[in-house]
Amino acid sequence: MQEAFGLRDNVMLAFVVGAVLGIVFALLGAGGGILAVPALLAIFSVSMAEATGAGLAVVWAAAVSGALAHGRAGRVNGRVALVFGLPSIAGAALGAKLHALVPERVTVALFSIVLAVAVVSMFRRRSEARRAPVSLPALVFAGAATGVLTGFLGVGGGFLIVPALTLWAGLELHAAIGTSMAVIAMSSLSGALVHLWAGHVPASLVVPMGAGAVGGAMLGAPLAGRLPERPLRVGFAVLALIVAAGMGAKAAGLL
Repeated sequence: MQEAFGLRDNVMLAFVVGAVLGIVFALLGAGGGILAVPALLAIFSVSMAEATGAGLAVVWAAAVSGALAHGRAGRVNGRVALVFGLPSIAGAALGAKLHALVPERVTVALFSIVLAVAVVSMFRRRSEARRAPVSLPALVFAGAATGVLTGFLGVGGGFLIVPALTLWAGLELHAAIGTSMAVIAMSSLSGALVHLWAGHVPASLVVPMGAGAVGGAMLGAPLAGRLPERPLRVGFAVLALIVAAGMGAKAAGLL
């Protein structure tokens, strides 16, 4: 009986964590995977490989839900999503393959660095966005590169994709957020399938977290553009810096 209650509590906790991640993801177009992997490590005590695989599966669920909601609101540029997203599919598969070749401590250290970079990118001045699109090969390369990052670390890469779409593809911020979710849906599925094949996607966590993420993304997408952007980014930055410090300490063997 106690084990049944423990399992039920775990499922409920996973659902709530997923819902929070889905809301953050839908509001900012980033942050879902960045927070999913540390949450899986800290709350559910899984390995880095399992956290990466599970994180990708949860990000995929949230990204699909969020992309559909943003698409209904006209905030997804299909052409840009395909140009950026198709190369990211191959990149994510490659990144997931590379994950198994790198020691866990190195992966955790890289994750903490990427998390710090994410905070910086979230505060780049949007008013300086350049409206002249770059060349098609540059967008293809950027899509493939973010895909590798997605598969390797289990992050969606929205903190890089959103600025790239505003600066290089000439999209407005809200359209960049919606389009970013469509791109992430493609790359995260590719990476998640590779990790699933390797046995790194624990269904007992992914199913409730994914369900929560879908609900959270559906709730958060209509709020995008209505809530003040800067307080959201400040809150994300504070949380992300705390998580980055914890991941760095883990990589150094202090935790």
